[in-house]
Amino acid sequence: MTIKDIQKHLNTDAVIIFRNNQFIGQDVLNEENKILELTGFDGSAGTLVVTRNMAYLFVDGRYEIQSKQQTNPKQVNVIVESEQCNLFAWLKENLGEASIAYNPWQISESRLKKLQRILPKADFVAKPQIMPVKKATAFEQEVKYAGKSANAKVKEIAKFVTQNDVDAVLISSADSVSWLLNLRSNALPQTPVVRAMALVNAKKEVFLFADNLELPKNCSIKNFSLSKVETILLQKKISKIAVDYKTTPAFIVDICENLKIRAVNKTDPCIGAKAEKNRTELKGMVNAHIKDGIAMCKFLAWFEKNYKGKTEIDIAKKLFEFRKKQPLFFSLSFGTIAGSAENAAIIHYQPKEKSCAKIKENSVLLLDSGGQYLDGTTDITRTIAVGKPSKDMIEKFTLVLKAHIALAAQKFPGNTSGTRLDAICRSVMWRYGLDYKHGTGHGVGCFLNVHEGPQSISIFGDDYPLKENMVVSIEPGYYEEGNFGIRIENLVYVKKSNSDNFLNFVPLTVVPIDFRLIDKYLLDDREIKWLNAYHKNVYKIIAPHLNKHEQEWLQKACSPL
Repeated sequence: MTIKDIQKHLNTDAVIIFRNNQFIGQDVLNEENKILELTGFDGSAGTLVVTRNMAYLFVDGRYEIQSKQQTNPKQVNVIVESEQCNLFAWLKENLGEASIAYNPWQISESRLKKLQRILPKADFVAKPQIMPVKKATAFEQEVKYAGKSANAKVKEIAKFVTQNDVDAVLISSADSVSWLLNLRSNALPQTPVVRAMALVNAKKEVFLFADNLELPKNCSIKNFSLSKVETILLQKKISKIAVDYKTTPAFIVDICENLKIRAVNKTDPCIGAKAEKNRTELKGMVNAHIKDGIAMCKFLAWFEKNYKGKTEIDIAKKLFEFRKKQPLFFSLSFGTIAGSAENAAIIHYQPKEKSCAKIKENSVLLLDSGGQYLDGTTDITRTIAVGKPSKDMIEKFTLVLKAHIALAAQKFPGNTSGTRLDAICRSVMWRYGLDYKHGTGHGVGCFLNVHEGPQSISIFGDDYPLKENMVVSIEPGYYEEGNFGIRIENLVYVKKSNSDNFLNFVPLTVVPIDFRLIDKYLLDDREIKWLNAYHKNVYKIIAPHLNKHEQEWLQKACSPL
């Protein structure tokens, strides 16, 4: 199907197409990505509005360069969202009284309600369609990695049902269902979630809704097609149900309304416990980062001597070779971002076999990558000096490092939101008239999504507070189109400080930060002390796992400033 095909058969003024299937906010396969099919844009976030004459692709600042490179400007008008111009404001101005088609399986109830509130005169025409999914096999995440049995978790959800005076709760987020039932699957190449929804009642009964999913042989949970949600709600005589409007498809709420079931908007009862890692999960995350640190350091030692003549794809493949040798490795946690020189300025650039560049001398390589291990998920970005980077590159790298340290070393009161913490990091860049068009940090799951809510550190996020044992990234950056890009990302976990009711961050990532890109005269004593302590810890943890050559490289890379 093409944009012209849609326009030819359009019987409304416009249609909105989301980068979702029925699992809101979860990743999709390329063949499921309608925006990719229609526009060629393969970024991880975007919304497409097709009118009779033109298509409009709405992206955030991460994809400003990439979206324009991948789309045909004669067919697609790219709009980079900001506070002044975003999807909602554009729709209000241009389609305020129009008829707009949408798939209610692809949009959450809360987002639909916001659209209807902003465009009260528009006619929203629902065209429901469940997107087919490939056959997948689920497997158990063992308690030795999960830290808590599925039965114990279900018991807590049943308690939630009773406390909220509802007959059941429908958990619609695939990552929540995966966490709740200690199940994972091979449905997606880099995200091991089970693509399913789950109905849980006060009797601790669980009804799973998943298409083309083969459950483990010892699994006693009843599985139904997603199309059977209505049937089960009727059979179980549900009259009042809890759903999370932020993650539940609007069509599920429509079903409830048609059955005269009261759908009560309640926050997904799994997300808090899933985000605040238990002792076993946190230990697993620490161990996963040690394994990942070993792989990264082996790669970086290799890269220093072997980068000449290599392409970005060569680099991504080599790093994968080092990762897959580590114990408990399952897959990458996302497609590796390996951008040399000007490609590093494309925030989520991913090299392609036919178009990737060779590693450019006297510049930088931005390498953003991660792994899924049975005991945890990793995500790390290192900007690596290649040859002799320019004075400007060194200066900008050092400023990004200062921003990173400002937040990494910060203590903060309990219940502080990520939106407040974002400014601590970003303000260092502002001081020099610089900024970056992405969030400062995102939550990370434990052998789940590499991007996990509800916690984040971002001016674009909500006010959800950071709590003990949450895992987040800290990743400020700087990007100069056509020249170079810089990002420094560590994962950290939140820990109670010695001060009453204060929290601080503890690094999980154990990989050196490239000293060749640091102008130590731009760092103050506190920043140098933090960096030296970080590198001392990296060497202590990683060195015993390396060979002699790699140890020599690491010793140099971790030398104190």
